[in-house]
Amino acid sequence: MNDSAPSPLYLGESPVAVPLPRAVERAYLWAIGGLGGLATALLLMLAVAYQSSAEAERIAASTGGSYLGTLVSALAAGHGRKPL
Repeated sequence: MNDSAPSPLYLGESPVAVPLPRAVERAYLWAIGGLGGLATALLLMLAVAYQSSAEAERIAASTGGSYLGTLVSALAAGHGRKPL
């Protein structure tokens, strides 16, 4: 037997929905993507700046009397880190 009663689930468009032009949809997606990209770039810059300032403090605090000793110490410390 087939039930001919209408389904209680409404799959059509809502009568109060306002259609948006495709240009508005694309502009919204570009804006959200741009904000996400800016946030990512900002976080990356802050991470690099934080790491660089810690590295600069470590190099400045080194007790080596010469520039060459400080440079070799910094290169050795950088070489010992795990790659990203």
